[in-house]
Amino acid sequence: METSRLPEETIPLISLRRADEAIGVVALIVIVFSILWGVVSRYVFPQPAAWTYELAMMAFAYLVFFGAVAGVRLGTHAAIDVLVAALPNGWQKAVAWFNYLLLALFFMVMTILFAWQAWTSRHVHTIALDLSRALSYAPLALASAGMLLQHLIAERPWSVRPHRNSESLI
Repeated sequence: METSRLPEETIPLISLRRADEAIGVVALIVIVFSILWGVVSRYVFPQPAAWTYELAMMAFAYLVFFGAVAGVRLGTHAAIDVLVAALPNGWQKAVAWFNYLLLALFFMVMTILFAWQAWTSRHVHTIALDLSRALSYAPLALASAGMLLQHLIAERPWSVRPHRNSESLI
């Protein structure tokens, strides 16, 4: 039995259920202002800000990965299921289970690899900002774990999932 849940639009952006979107929004704002400051500093000051590119690249990775968590949660990733829809119901169920298990394994492997990368690069520092590379990889491990969790919650091959057309900020 499914409990009734609030539509995503009524949940405030600053809440635990939409933290992935909030992180994506903050990352997008950081990207815009970082690139803007890089352009301004290049044309206005004699020495351009070297750190803006590094910060924008790190924020872009956060935007992509935490946006993917929101995409998994909202079910907005692209799905081309013409071939699967043409199969008999038994085969459709088998493909759904195969996809469910394959994506769960993929998200687990991504989580482990990013966590390992964060651990091994914790003493390596970026050039311009002199930040630990773990700040680049640890949130990606967290986002991969979030994708795994959202995938396990949202995708249910044992039941029919209604098509959702939710709007999101990302």
